[in-house]
Amino acid sequence: MGDLQTGCSWLKPIARWGLALALVLLACAGALAQGPEASPAAGDLEEWGEMDLPPVSGSLKISRTLEEVPTPLQAAAGLKGVTWKVWGQVQLEASWQKDKDAQGKTTYSDRASLATAEIFGELRPVSFVRLYGHLLHEDGDSGINLDEAFVLLGRTAAFPGYLMGGRVYPAVGIFESYMVSDPITKEIFETQAVAGVAGWDGEWLQFNLAGYNPAVRRPGAGGDFFETYLLRLQLTPPPEPLGGLKLALGGSYTNNIAASGFLEEQVPGQRLQSLVAGFSFSLAAEYGPLTLLAEYFRSDPFSAGELDFAPPGSSPQPWAFNLELSWALAEDWRLTGRWEGGGDLYSEAPERQGGLCLSWSPWFHLALALEYLHGEYSDGAAQDLVTSQLSLIF
Repeated sequence: MGDLQTGCSWLKPIARWGLALALVLLACAGALAQGPEASPAAGDLEEWGEMDLPPVSGSLKISRTLEEVPTPLQAAAGLKGVTWKVWGQVQLEASWQKDKDAQGKTTYSDRASLATAEIFGELRPVSFVRLYGHLLHEDGDSGINLDEAFVLLGRTAAFPGYLMGGRVYPAVGIFESYMVSDPITKEIFETQAVAGVAGWDGEWLQFNLAGYNPAVRRPGAGGDFFETYLLRLQLTPPPEPLGGLKLALGGSYTNNIAASGFLEEQVPGQRLQSLVAGFSFSLAAEYGPLTLLAEYFRSDPFSAGELDFAPPGSSPQPWAFNLELSWALAEDWRLTGRWEGGGDLYSEAPERQGGLCLSWSPWFHLALALEYLHGEYSDGAAQDLVTSQLSLIF
């Protein structure tokens, strides 16, 4: 691992100076684009074009929910030129679970819960400046948390470059899913951090470079904001030349995969002798009523003793995949199948898991779903889980 880190040491200065250069270039380009002769008002959509969604490199949760927001931007009374938006959702779940351990003993459990309650907000003082916030309560939380808060500069129809800073979910992966339960990829590798991001969100090509300083780092490190960095590239060719096929193909690389929420808690003392890199690939393809989602993650090997859940003396290399095929049966119905799994996760996640989910949206603000999953672990244990969900969007 030391040799690997030494061999890749040139990536860190490239990331550092690349981000700095991107900040300067985007700031200059933004200043030119927003000059005295090209300064449309915040609500002048004919000039700027409407691009509500934060880039995929920023807040993944806010991006996903904005795709289903039922209300348009509204002008705030008394604040000339300022637009705002507030939306949210509440998810109620009931589940039944059957667990069989490695010795064949079977147990049953069931529960009902307020799975999620969240409110999102967007404030746009001028066309090229947006502020986002996200308050979240999830099952098991003791209160309400500030899950996301960031500023986005740029990323308009006239200028697809952007700068972003704040508490976000860096796009280590995309974690798209039509199921009720989160995929194993998200449970293991989703990352949250206070980050600085520079990127480009063009029609065909999207890329970004992010820097952040998570809890997991090398001994003695701490003040270097670029101790951890992320590179992401995504291609989205227009569907017309592909006969109507909507395609998105992307990949990410980070020099510190242990910054993810799950792995961070598994590193003793949150210190690694050498940072452990990781990468991901994602594919989304939509054609008519069918949608295919695929994502794959893999980390470099950890040294023995660097992950609490791994057996003593092992050098785990966690990896996971998620594959989903979804069919829009009718305007309000959707059937989705999932096949997922991973390796070197031991008892933390199923080695292989599959299931189905049927969802129904009788009204725009309401969705009902029923899901079944069967998972098998590397030690011979197995799990069956049935979950029903009521989701209200406002």
